[in-house]
Formats: sequence, structure tokens, C-alpha cells
Amino acid sequence: MKDELFPIDKSHVFFTDLQGITREGIYKKDLNGYIESNGKELPADPEHIYPEVEIVKWEYPEKKNPDADFMVIL
Repeated sequence: MKDELFPIDKSHVFFTDLQGITREGIYKKDLNGYIESNGKELPADPEHIYPEVEIVKWEYPEKKNPDADFMVIL
């Protein structure tokens, strides 16, 4: 990610690598990279760590409005 700020350390993000594959995980400043998550746990396996230089785009997940699932019918 050239000339862009990185996410906040240990923040949950979606990130896209050089091959265009988007993954979900955590940004770790001390690793200078992103760790792909498998839902609840972060794997310790190095093949799930993606260096900053291999990531072309990242974004924070949209916060879901808790009232968005409710519909009022009059």
C-alpha cells in the first residue's frame, strides 16, 4: 500500500493481496503485516501472515446498525 496509512494496530480489517484475493483478518504493526483469521482464532501458521508490501488495499468492516434488521409495518 504505497503512500497510504496503515490500519490501527490489532484492528480487524479486510485486505486484498497482489493477486486480488480479499481476506479477513487483523493488522499487526509489530509483524508489519496482516494475519488472516479463520473466524474466532488467529492462526499461528506463518503462511497466514501477509506482509504490508503484498497488500494493495485494506478497509475496515462496515459497522452494522443493530436496528437495520427490523422493519416496522404499519
